[in-house]
Amino acid sequence: MANKTAISSNKKSTVPEPQAKASTVKPLRSIKKNMPMISCLIAEFFGTFLLVASIFAVQGQPLFVAFALIGIVLIFGGISGAHVNPAVTIGAWVTKNIGSKRAIGYIVAQVLGASLAWLVLSAFMSGSAAASAQTTTGSLLFHTASLTSGKEMYIFFAELLGSIILALGMATAIKARQDQITTAFAYGLSLLIGLVVAGSITAVFLTESNTGLTFLNPAAAIAANGLSWNIWPIAIYILAPIIGAIIGFVMQDFLYTQTNNKN
Repeated sequence: MANKTAISSNKKSTVPEPQAKASTVKPLRSIKKNMPMISCLIAEFFGTFLLVASIFAVQGQPLFVAFALIGIVLIFGGISGAHVNPAVTIGAWVTKNIGSKRAIGYIVAQVLGASLAWLVLSAFMSGSAAASAQTTTGSLLFHTASLTSGKEMYIFFAELLGSIILALGMATAIKARQDQITTAFAYGLSLLIGLVVAGSITAVFLTESNTGLTFLNPAAAIAANGLSWNIWPIAIYILAPIIGAIIGFVMQDFLYTQTNNKN
């Protein structure tokens, strides 16, 4: 009888205890890796379309643009990560948070989405102008201001600094493997801070209404007619955001590594 009791107790001890239920909130980074490529590209296309359309609609006001980005990340973040910015995609690619093929696809989708936003809003504005016979499309639609001669370096460093702030916030959310809501607010508020800091530098160079000099996003700047085949527009609206994003992502990687080494 004693032997039977001992055997029974041994059997009970071998039964594994029920495991705790896994958290239903998945990190954003783990979600997007399981998504098919086509879904991610569609998400980046429409996400960038909505972001650029929002920038035009609110005339680049940082607070409204930031909240638009938060909403876009909440909608599309679980699919593609919602970069909606070629500079951010390049920064993520340099730090190996995204593969080369996916990065190229993201950038193409983002530029196309931004371009479509310009076409759609231009068509609406053109129709509105024709109906009211007041003005032309070019003066109605938000666009890039003319670069002040001799002040291009200030605008370049403003775009660079703002892009570093934006990328640092996004990289932190990706590296920390935060849930979608946290990532949305981290990315959106980083954009808000970056636009406020960079915009405060460039605001003194604005000479006409309904224009801006701070975008922190090459796709948005291209859609706003900010790019021309001159060295300064290319440097300010293409190179500065890309360099800033790379610095932001690399900086976050360094800080994350140092923190883990100390622990």
